[in-house]
Amino acid sequence: AAVSMSNAAEIFAAMAEAVNGPDGTKLRRKFKGSVVFTISDSNEQWYLDLKSEKPSAGKIVAGGGGGAPATPDLSVKVSERDMIKMVRKELNPQQAFMKGKLKIKGKM
Repeated sequence: AAVSMSNAAEIFAAMAEAVNGPDGTKLRRKFKGSVVFTISDSNEQWYLDLKSEKPSAGKIVAGGGGGAPATPDLSVKVSERDMIKMVRKELNPQQAFMKGKLKIKGKM
């Protein structure tokens, strides 16, 4: 079933599925770190953890919980609309970064 990727929740659900599947190991070889994404228009936070033995992704709930990293290697801030555009390859991440639509802090 193709996911339409029309909101942040769908994008991160697909990410969680990917890291738990056979591709999770491949992803960990490429990037062994953790990322916290902040959706600027809703202030929702999602995480991607490829550092742990069992990689995971999901929503960060207030008061902690879940598998969110305490100190992520990378913090990414982007609007939901631009996140969707990047996933659909309608917006180049480098261009988004240069235009200030994508903010990244940490070590890449």
